[in-house]
Amino acid sequence: MLTSVAMRYAGVCAASLMFVLSAMSPAGAAVAVPAPAGEIPTPYLPSTQLDVEELLRVAALGPQDVVVDLGSGDGRIVIAAAKYFGARGFGVDIDEKLVAHANDNARQAGVAGRVQFFHRDIFATDVREATVVTMYLLTPLVNRLRPKLLAELRPGTRIIAHDYGFDGWKPDRTVKIVKTFYLYVVPATVAGKWRLEASLADGDRGYDVDIKQQFQEITGGATVTGGYLPLFETRLNGERISFVIADKQTSYHYEGRVSGSLMEGTVKSGIGNAQTERRWRATRLLPGGEGN
Repeated sequence: MLTSVAMRYAGVCAASLMFVLSAMSPAGAAVAVPAPAGEIPTPYLPSTQLDVEELLRVAALGPQDVVVDLGSGDGRIVIAAAKYFGARGFGVDIDEKLVAHANDNARQAGVAGRVQFFHRDIFATDVREATVVTMYLLTPLVNRLRPKLLAELRPGTRIIAHDYGFDGWKPDRTVKIVKTFYLYVVPATVAGKWRLEASLADGDRGYDVDIKQQFQEITGGATVTGGYLPLFETRLNGERISFVIADKQTSYHYEGRVSGSLMEGTVKSGIGNAQTERRWRATRLLPGGEGN
């Protein structure tokens, strides 16, 4: 017996109806209406059990996490997150029958109190609550989602893309076990000019620091009287930032957290039992252009 084919159409605005399935053909199979120009048909392809396990392993889930699956199909990813890690969350899909099936699966798995599935356009879905976003979508749709995800998700949120990652955004981690999983950690926005004040072992110091940013990759330097001190060993992981400034034959290792227009943390210098640890703080003077 012929079965219905669930076909997804991506790439329209949130206000549109986006997707339709036509009436039954004489043979009894549902026929998908051709996608309007500019839309991308994406067939429903459920993840295997192995895929689900590896994806959730890459996500490093815990009971505190809220998982949002964009294109959730029969719900297996969010259900497994709740069942095996104690997480909660929800999924969205354009196929109403799959959504009903996913909610039935959640009830059968005993996790309906922690997960739910919705018949909804992914572009109209509020993802701000998420600490983990998962998706198995084609690259054009993944790329169109990027501005929304970066605008709504908090720094430190993990995005795991199954097989199809973002163009131009280097993953924080890539894992290939049969399929490929790309982990992206949403970075804080740090591009711009900052005034950094540090309490160092040999006295207080102030720097005007200019940072350039391309997602989690940052470069920059500090302007000082008579010169320029580049930032070495720069790293941005969510809201965590670290860098080294070499000043007057001493390397100062800065670590801290970003909170809007404020950064603060600890700065270490020296080695072994001669190492010192002090405090530093930076305030943003001017925003800068970033490649997010």
